[in-house]
Amino acid sequence: MAGLNILFPTSEEIRVDGKKVTIKPVTLEHFDAYGKAAGSLIAMLGNASVNQINEYAANHARELRDILKVATDLNWRQRRGLPATTAVQIMVEVVRINAGFFGEALPSMVASLNGAMSSSD
Repeated sequence: MAGLNILFPTSEEIRVDGKKVTIKPVTLEHFDAYGKAAGSLIAMLGNASVNQINEYAANHARELRDILKVATDLNWRQRRGLPATTAVQIMVEVVRINAGFFGEALPSMVASLNGAMSSSD
């Protein structure tokens, strides 16, 4: 079973204001919330100005807190004290790191499915 490491992605560390923050892989139970927050973020970043980023952070503060709770090692006090722009920056990293996982996993799944379908013809 080649490629099982794709099924078990690892955490990554980033630096935020000189402090280490661990970004964890999004789990299945939080995938819906992650998808909503990530989708909104990606749509906003396409043509983002500073005002749009701040507006996104204000309108999606709860989504950001919920995802940062499960996808980082930040504690409650750290999450509550984050400036809006910093929360958005960390969320961008959560999306980048988790997108990397999907970028690796999806091609493998497609290749596996194509192989299984062609062998059953």
